[in-house]
Amino acid sequence: MRKATLLIVLIMLMTACQLRPTPEIVRVTVPVEVTVLVTQPPLPTYTPYPTYTPYPTYTPYPTYTPPASTLYPTETPIPALPTPTPTLMGTPVVTPALTPEPVVLPDCPNPRARLTYPTVNAVLREVVEIRGSANIDNFDYYKFEMKGEITAGEWAFIQRYETPVTDGLLGVWDTSPLPAGAYTFRLVVVDKTGNYPKPCEVKVTIEH
Repeated sequence: MRKATLLIVLIMLMTACQLRPTPEIVRVTVPVEVTVLVTQPPLPTYTPYPTYTPYPTYTPYPTYTPPASTLYPTETPIPALPTPTPTLMGTPVVTPALTPEPVVLPDCPNPRARLTYPTVNAVLREVVEIRGSANIDNFDYYKFEMKGEITAGEWAFIQRYETPVTDGLLGVWDTSPLPAGAYTFRLVVVDKTGNYPKPCEVKVTIEH
């Protein structure tokens, strides 16, 4: 029973399918021509190599021969000199060395107002350093004075200082403006009352 039913259904389905128009598929083959262009770069122009030129054949320099004028002559040995004969000399005379003149300090009564330079009869040139002591009791100042021996004039003031000095540099004296000749130089040390011990004097010579 069931098989008959299925058979009937199958027949009905087949009948239905035959009633619908079945589309027809037509296959058409169309030839297609494809052109492929391949671009190739131009080949470089051929440049031939230059023709090889061989180096010239080496010719050595000729051996140098100095001219005859530049050739040194054969050295002639110098004859030996005769041995000198010593000559007897007399007894050498020994000259005694000159004794320097003694340095004489000026005669200054007060040791605290004295000169140690210039010394007696010293020869002075240009700027001279004056040395000694100027440090009396109740000290106020000291000064330098000078006068010429030729004119025997009055004492001329040179310089004044207000600081006491003991055995040291008292000052300087520029002798360059003075004419050459004999002079007397002196140191005067003054106390606060205006009094002073006997000045220390020394005779000197100025030269240029």
